[in-house]
Amino acid sequence: MKQKRAMGYLAAAALTIGLLSGCGSSDSQKTTTDAKDDAKQSETQAADADSTQAAAADGEEVTLEYWTWFPSNDQAAEAISAFEAANPGIKVNMTVMESKAFQEKVPLALSTGEEIDVIGVQPSAFAEQVQDYLADLEPLMETAAGADWKNNYSESALKQANSLTNEQTKMLVLVNSGSMIGYYNADLLKEIGCEVPATLEEYKAVAEKLHEKYPEKYAGVFAGKEAWICDEMMLTVLGQQGDTYNQWRYNGAEIDSPEYISALNGLKKFFDEGIFTQDIMDLDYASASEEFSNGDALVYFMGSWESPLLSPKLREQNGIGLSNVGAMALPVVEDGGKATVRGYLDCCIGIVEDSAKKDAAAKFVAFMTVGEGADILSNQLLGPSGKKECKTDDSLFTSQEEKAGWETVCDLIGNATADRNNVSGYSDIEGAEVQSVINGTKTAEDVVKSLQTEWMSGKY
Repeated sequence: MKQKRAMGYLAAAALTIGLLSGCGSSDSQKTTTDAKDDAKQSETQAADADSTQAAAADGEEVTLEYWTWFPSNDQAAEAISAFEAANPGIKVNMTVMESKAFQEKVPLALSTGEEIDVIGVQPSAFAEQVQDYLADLEPLMETAAGADWKNNYSESALKQANSLTNEQTKMLVLVNSGSMIGYYNADLLKEIGCEVPATLEEYKAVAEKLHEKYPEKYAGVFAGKEAWICDEMMLTVLGQQGDTYNQWRYNGAEIDSPEYISALNGLKKFFDEGIFTQDIMDLDYASASEEFSNGDALVYFMGSWESPLLSPKLREQNGIGLSNVGAMALPVVEDGGKATVRGYLDCCIGIVEDSAKKDAAAKFVAFMTVGEGADILSNQLLGPSGKKECKTDDSLFTSQEEKAGWETVCDLIGNATADRNNVSGYSDIEGAEVQSVINGTKTAEDVVKSLQTEWMSGKY
């Protein structure tokens, strides 16, 4: 499920920009008649809202319409059941769509006044697109969770979210993510007598030991056929040397730089040293995951959304037979580098401004972000919560490697050197150039010049 969500998220991001410009064009051409109709509609919605809030106050059951692309119904079921038990007069009807369908349908539904109370918000151009339809959460959260609710919520998550909505609090994070992380077969690593590698040189020694006993197994896999994943791998190497990505993303630093050249060549070193083999460039997302799940790869590199691999219970639910899985950082390439990931908001939640049930919706959002629901959702191991001191059930893990692996994931995301705030559309372009460096058809020096020209083209 997460695989489809992640791929759909990136593939559909460019479409949201087109939808954004379309909405802007329509709004700018409103007539006087349209304005009167809008005024009447607003009066009707306000009356409906007053009626619904009054009904809720009288003890009548309220059903919240919650639209999202993530988490799945199964992943959210326990948290929603707990919320409904704690709030007997409120039910939640959750509608989950594929990411692309979500990005297409939600802006249209919001603009036509369809009955939606709570929505998932993707922390990208999508958030900027729908922000005018979202309610200010500050007063709603104060009522639902208390005036001190921010004391129990991540300052950095609040800052990152507000930066996408004109410094207003219109969405809160359910799950944070980071990439790339290495999920390793702990039993296989023990069998070949090795420790978790921290550097490229150590990883090379591990790969050699693995291939002595199992020449057909991969020392590491990722979905090399997917351009955006190759981009994620290169940018992880880039982050090992500092915040160059953020300097480019926010402050105008150039891609045509020694840092980007070093990162491109750094990723290629994993291939040059025989750690990664060229055939992994033929693996798509599903096949790379399958190679690891079947025991044919020592390490599987992917984002933190694959952390359910760390729990025997969740592995069993997903039909994965591995008995012990840990998590590690991508080994550091250059001397003085830092084991790291790029981290960012992954899935956020907001309340629709025109909802007639904002008070009930605020109770749900508070429960899921700073209440018991955050702890329950954390047990799905989808990524760290925005809630401070969020509790994850230790019974999810049966080995030290599994428990330490989850702690590693949370620590890496909490101490990320750069934001995983990707630019829609551009990631695939950059990823394709990363592929060309790996397969030897272009040099890193040529690629950064090409990418600099692309970035300055005005398309992004």
